[in-house]
Amino acid sequence: MTTRAYGRTSWPWAAVAVLLFWQTWFLCHVYATEHSAVRWICDSEGCGTNQLAGGALFLAAASALGAAVLAAPFLGLAGAGLATLLAAFGLLMGREDDHAVVAGHGLVALGAVLVVAGAAWSLRRRGRHPDHEGEGEGEGNGSVPDDSRVPVRALVLRVLAPGTLLVAVPAAVVVTALVHGALDGPRWVMMLGLNGTIALLFALGAARLRHRPGVALGPVSAAGAVHAPARLHSLTARGTDFVFDLTVLPEGAAPYRIEVQQPIDLQDVRIHRAALVRLDPRRPWLVDLPPHPPAAELARARAAVRTSDRTSALPSDVASAPADDLASDLPTAPRLRIPAPGTPVLLAGTLLTAVLLTALALA
Repeated sequence: MTTRAYGRTSWPWAAVAVLLFWQTWFLCHVYATEHSAVRWICDSEGCGTNQLAGGALFLAAASALGAAVLAAPFLGLAGAGLATLLAAFGLLMGREDDHAVVAGHGLVALGAVLVVAGAAWSLRRRGRHPDHEGEGEGEGNGSVPDDSRVPVRALVLRVLAPGTLLVAVPAAVVVTALVHGALDGPRWVMMLGLNGTIALLFALGAARLRHRPGVALGPVSAAGAVHAPARLHSLTARGTDFVFDLTVLPEGAAPYRIEVQQPIDLQDVRIHRAALVRLDPRRPWLVDLPPHPPAAELARARAAVRTSDRTSALPSDVASAPADDLASDLPTAPRLRIPAPGTPVLLAGTLLTAVLLTALALA
């Protein structure tokens, strides 16, 4: 996957990297300013403390490593350099003693070397592959044309669904804890909210990693699913799978165009130029090709597509053309813009977070 495609589909991981960069600086800063005042409790098993500064360096090292790894698709080796520089600045800014001076300056030098090396490597790679950044921009690679339409009504219904709110409410509480703790709340609330937000964004990024804006999500659950005829526009190969470019003709709704990716063509769609798809009427972007559809329904779907083609083709002399040739002559339906996984939860969580922060500000 190219850097551009990664950023388009997994921007939550970029947000996680930013939060981890900030946490790296913050923990190093806490260590430099509060380590001398940490109270240690020792017994026969060792020493420990419940103060953040006592274990800040260990937490900062884990944050820096995570930030460098997640930022690597965007920054390459420079991401590790940036994490190192932030750790150094945290150790050097506002320190109460000189224990961290040597380590801080050493990290500054190391970070600067990594940033320069990463930038040089990126420029060299771009010079060797000048067209690399343009990959994945064609329609066959999952991009969405300008004539696509957003399923607004279906998205709103999903935002208000009980299952969406069940996830969005705790997510909003966690993000609210982060913002409130960073602005005016206890530090432990901010740290819990920060790491909870990181976990939520990481899960969202993992769900979106393989998402392609122009390819249907599936498989479709049998509960509540309906069948609909579909007309084939083109069939292409993507790796070991086939990508079926279809116009779906749902009953009682406007037709729309969508791509369905599946490993095998068990319906002989390429031959008949028609298919029987299974879709969720509440989420029209959930579409798949059932491998063993009922023979009677499949025959009716093929007949419905042929009838639709012949009655819709213009001019009138096209009606006598073979059904296989009609798909390319007919005007296409608008392509459905497929929302990324987690979009309803993200919208609901954002609204709830705004409500909670407003309530805290007015309290």
